[in-house]
Amino acid sequence: MIKRELYLEKIRRLINTEPIKIITGVRRSGKTYLLHSIKEELIEQGISKENIFLISFESQKYNKIQNFMELDVCVNNLIKNTSGKLYLLFDEIQNIMGWEKSINSYRVDFDCDIYITGSNSELLSGELATLIAGRYFHIDVYPFSFKEFLQYKKEINSIDIKNKELQLFNEYVKYGGMPSLQQVQDIDKFSYLEDIYSTILLKDIISRHNLRNAEILNRILTFIISNIGQSVSANGISKYLKHENLKVSADTVLNYLSFSQNACFIHEAKKENLKGKKVLKTNGKYYLVDHGFNQAIIGKDMENTGQILENIVYIELLRRGYEVKVGDINGKEVDFVCNKADRKIYIQVTYLLSGKETVKREFGSLRAIGDDYEKYVLSMDNLDFSNTGIKHMNIIEFLKNDII
Repeated sequence: MIKRELYLEKIRRLINTEPIKIITGVRRSGKTYLLHSIKEELIEQGISKENIFLISFESQKYNKIQNFMELDVCVNNLIKNTSGKLYLLFDEIQNIMGWEKSINSYRVDFDCDIYITGSNSELLSGELATLIAGRYFHIDVYPFSFKEFLQYKKEINSIDIKNKELQLFNEYVKYGGMPSLQQVQDIDKFSYLEDIYSTILLKDIISRHNLRNAEILNRILTFIISNIGQSVSANGISKYLKHENLKVSADTVLNYLSFSQNACFIHEAKKENLKGKKVLKTNGKYYLVDHGFNQAIIGKDMENTGQILENIVYIELLRRGYEVKVGDINGKEVDFVCNKADRKIYIQVTYLLSGKETVKREFGSLRAIGDDYEKYVLSMDNLDFSNTGIKHMNIIEFLKNDII
């Protein structure tokens, strides 16, 4: 596997600092490997292996631990003959009932540096947030970016990426960037993604929230997967399911969508009125944490390439630390309104600027905004369509560099 420098750069700055390092991301996104990379990083910095303890609760060695009391017994047994600072690394800690109590007590009782991973964004809510308010640093981990995908092809598969960039991009668009998927033959990749999808539904949503009707969850998520980048509402999904002879209330739909977001499987981009600077309660948009699930679950033979490209750009913007909303300006839609620190950017995404009407539509929404923040149109075109202060960029170039 490759070193994921996007995350390791952040971690290096945090080694031996007080905050608990909390790493969250969808199942199979590479959190476990990142935790092992952190262990290697600690050793490279001269920390003794005897002071580093990595506990994975999905490992046979530790999967019998069920609650915080059993975890405390395990940790105390591991460290009893250790002197000096402790480095405690816990993988998939959400599997342990009451784990928050243990983590907080270790922070109080030991001279230690703590790193935890989990497949649920709720790690940062509830009791832990109360116990360690202001004493943690959160890192979201995503599947491979296109840049990481190229790095993997070069370092692991020894491919000359310079001469095969477009071919590799087409592969990335089709199958996505789930790290463990890269070791699977193309013929088996969709089946593998289906298996990951089923595991996320069962372990991270159904079992966690004691859902009784798995079919309703699957139908709701299938609808979302089919409509990535489209404005949707709970009422709309409820009516769709009614036509499919499934009676599901809008409140139930909202709950199931919330559970799926907590499992880091989908992300919601809320809509913002750019004139009034207010977040609207009207229909937002949903995107998948990895676009490969679209083809694996729906299988449209790339008929919806434009939607997939939009999904790729959205997740890349989150990966780069932007808060991303959908913009509305006098009824015209702006795909992404991106905010990070003191930087604000507007972005339109389209497959190709194939005619005057497309150019007018994509550039027109950005012109209507009327402020001086950066504005971009991203497409697969190689020609530069930049004009009147609005920059045009090829999507592959956007994914490879850090201009935005």
